[in-house]
Formats: sequence, structure tokens, C-alpha cells
Amino acid sequence: MSPVFIQLVVGIPERMDKLTRLRHAQRRIVKVQRRLWLAEVLMWPTVFAAGVSSVGGLVWFLRRRSAGGRHEMPDTPGAHEDGNVHVEPDGQLTRP
Repeated sequence: MSPVFIQLVVGIPERMDKLTRLRHAQRRIVKVQRRLWLAEVLMWPTVFAAGVSSVGGLVWFLRRRSAGGRHEMPDTPGAHEDGNVHVEPDGQLTRP
């Protein structure tokens, strides 16, 4: 059907149909822009939290591996004990 026939039958000019399509397209674009903006806004706190937790995990890992922790072996046998301990030549520990 020709646009003139539609205009005569329905009474709506053809350019009004174009305006409606443009309005719908504009609404779709605005909706996509809003979603992108929301995704960007929500992304930054997530990036920040991931960075903080990564740095915290790295610090925890390095502190756990570092020498001199509370599980370090004593330098000499019996050094962690209170009192006098004597080490015999065969490696036995005796208390005088």
C-alpha cells in the first residue's frame, strides 16, 4: 500500500510514524546508557574490594612465610626450656 493511501485511511501522516520510531529508538538508547552507567558505578567498589583483599592476602602469605615466626626452631637443643639443661656428647639432654 502506498503511504498516501495509509494517510487517507488512517488519518495519520507518515512523518508521525517516523517520529514514533525515533522516540522508541531514543528510549532504547537511554535504557542501554542507564544500564552501562549502573554497571560502571557498581564495578569500581568491586575493583576496590578485590584489590584490598588481594593485598591483604599477599601480606598474610608473606608474613606467614617470613623467618622468625613463632614456630621457629630453637638454635640449640633445650633453648626453649626453663632451667639448666646439659647436652651430653651423644646428644642426650640431662638436667643437673
